[in-house]
Amino acid sequence: MNKFSKVVILGGTGFIGAQLASKLSHKSKKIIIPTRNIESNSGLKMIPNLEIARIDVKDERSINLLFKDADLVINTVGILNELNEDNSFDKIHYQLTKKISQSIKQNKVKRYLHISSLNADPKSIGKYLKSKGKAEDFLLSETSSFCKITIFRPSIVFGESDSFFNKFATLLKFLPIFPLACPNAKFMPVYVEDLTDFMISAINTIDTYGQKIDVTGPNEYTFRELIDQTLMALNTRRIIIPLNNFLSRLQARVFEKLPGKLFTMDNYQSLQIDSCSDEGFKGSSSLEDIIPQYLNIKTKQERFEKLRKKSGRK
Repeated sequence: MNKFSKVVILGGTGFIGAQLASKLSHKSKKIIIPTRNIESNSGLKMIPNLEIARIDVKDERSINLLFKDADLVINTVGILNELNEDNSFDKIHYQLTKKISQSIKQNKVKRYLHISSLNADPKSIGKYLKSKGKAEDFLLSETSSFCKITIFRPSIVFGESDSFFNKFATLLKFLPIFPLACPNAKFMPVYVEDLTDFMISAINTIDTYGQKIDVTGPNEYTFRELIDQTLMALNTRRIIIPLNNFLSRLQARVFEKLPGKLFTMDNYQSLQIDSCSDEGFKGSSSLEDIIPQYLNIKTKQERFEKLRKKSGRK
């Protein structure tokens, strides 16, 4: 793989974007990550060839300047819940994609990678999956005519800084009784290392151009089984109460009005479709081996001790 002159990673301060930045560092002369808060992302400054720029990616003029001379653009921007009108699913997933596409065209960027979601569908009832699906359709019908695009559609992505297992681990530490909505919803979680390795390998793979690719892990789990895996990783016990469909909807109605929006009706709608696929890319990493390494404090300490001894420190 030849070195890229300039790589732009939108959402590069996030969980998936930061992994990509680290892995692409030695393959790129320059990587730029736009953010509105440079101070809160000081850890990224340790990555060679990386520049953090104070830019609002929702501003079209800023995106145009950002993409100048770029030969690879990656978009990992996404939200799981709407916070306000400026941060709606439609604006963040669909309208932003249209702005990115226009800037790609103006700057003649040749390669674009896009993170979407398994089950994304412009006809979906849920606003999250609908906005993701609209973005996919736009990229395939419009952007692909002037840029080599690839869309990646992962199930749950797990890893040390993930927003799924870490969130539920925090809740389970403090709640002795846990009412679980949609306990039979199914997922095929993929390890962030597997996802990002595949994305990088696809950059110069012609067969991936103009394609949307499902990305999953090797195994299928119900929501209840993922909660059980979290409890095992934490080495703790809790009373889990599976909720039926009526109570799951009721929980969503109540929780979406609370601060933090732990569970919303849109989340409920997404859980009505199993996040599984028999097609596309399948990672090989097992979550049973990995999540204890970052959820369990004792396991974290053991890992640190092994690394310390390996480096020759006492």
